[in-house]
Amino acid sequence: INAEYMGTRITHLPWIRISRALTLNSEPMRKVHATESVVIPPGADVSVKRRIVKVKGPRGSLTRSFKHALYEFSLTKTKKETTFTVQVWFGKQCDIACLKTLCSHVYNMCIGVTKGFRYKMRFAYAHFPINVLVENNIVEIRNFLGEKYVRRVKSRPGVTCTRTDTTKQKDELVLEGNDLEMVSQNAADIHQSVLVKAKDIRKFLDGIYVMTKENIVQDD
Repeated sequence: INAEYMGTRITHLPWIRISRALTLNSEPMRKVHATESVVIPPGADVSVKRRIVKVKGPRGSLTRSFKHALYEFSLTKTKKETTFTVQVWFGKQCDIACLKTLCSHVYNMCIGVTKGFRYKMRFAYAHFPINVLVENNIVEIRNFLGEKYVRRVKSRPGVTCTRTDTTKQKDELVLEGNDLEMVSQNAADIHQSVLVKAKDIRKFLDGIYVMTKENIVQDD
């Protein structure tokens, strides 16, 4: 600081005032209008009312509320296809980033009611075999790392858990459902119930892992 500014408060300097003004007004510019759309797959019937999306298809129906998202939803129907559109006015960057997420949620709902989702999980063990029993929508896991403790994981709503016939595929658990989030979260619940604790996870690789993600109805 030059001698002429000695004894002067630092905030009174002109270049300090300019930098403070730039800092206070550094909010990123809002975009006037942003939109994102997705084409509804054939076989799915979508309806939107008050940001509640209902999807019907051959495999059933799904309903999801987007009341927390302050966006404008609309459906455009033509003779060839139906388009679901989400738009926002004067949104920040984080608001614009959510447009594609909302469209993906609706598209996954359409795939769920037309094709369904299937997750296949395999048991990995080196010495102690993992015993899994499915009964009344509850997955019971025994003998993990030789432990006597019985782990029980309740199936999520709309998810069906079955054991594959050992003559076809050994040590396999199959999860099926229409809601992708419920199926994937159920797989995560099972995986996290058999995590190795207090041991070197590079050596002890025992657990139940997702092996395959596919649709129940396969395309011809």
